[in-house]
Amino acid sequence: MVIFAASCTYQGGANDPVSRKFSWFSYINGDDIRKVCADLGTDRYRFVYNGIYQEQTRSYDIFFYARKMTMQVRGQANVAQFNLNDLFAPWRGVREDLVMNEKELSILRKSLKESAALHNDQKGLRLYADDFYWTVAACVDGVFHFDAYLWGTDHWNEMVFDDLLFSWDVTGVEPVKPRVLSKVDKYEYEKYQKPFLLEVSGNGLVGFQK
Repeated sequence: MVIFAASCTYQGGANDPVSRKFSWFSYINGDDIRKVCADLGTDRYRFVYNGIYQEQTRSYDIFFYARKMTMQVRGQANVAQFNLNDLFAPWRGVREDLVMNEKELSILRKSLKESAALHNDQKGLRLYADDFYWTVAACVDGVFHFDAYLWGTDHWNEMVFDDLLFSWDVTGVEPVKPRVLSKVDKYEYEKYQKPFLLEVSGNGLVGFQK
């Protein structure tokens, strides 16, 4: 399996697939949130779902100060969206914004605690691109937290925020549900898709280069 470690820092706002590929590690790691957390003055969350990287990723960015959730779903290229004015269109996926009220934000904040997302105790957990997992990068009361939930682990079963996020999702794209991959699927994926590996290290991620 090819192992990849990203080297570009996510600065926020970039939506093109090229920038996304090279800053994906930093985006999941919440580097932009981590940098400003202590002085932010409000909560800021990022949830990322990996439903096999090349098949589907879903991200949910929550801005408490703006009472807004920005959600994006990406997967395999959709050639039907090809546009000469936007050559990246087939790879951009679907992006939507949702205005949230105080009650919804409070429920989401509570779900972090109920999901044990503020304990930062998943050190050593390995996240392969062809696995199913969630990551959480959250600034809560001026303190940054990172957590990860791998399908098939006890910690995955502690998670409650996923149902909330899916219930608020307005992208119209169905989530790819976790499933056991056959040996043929794994072989094809490793041969053609160049999967990568991330590892949780304390309050964040480390990447590996083969």
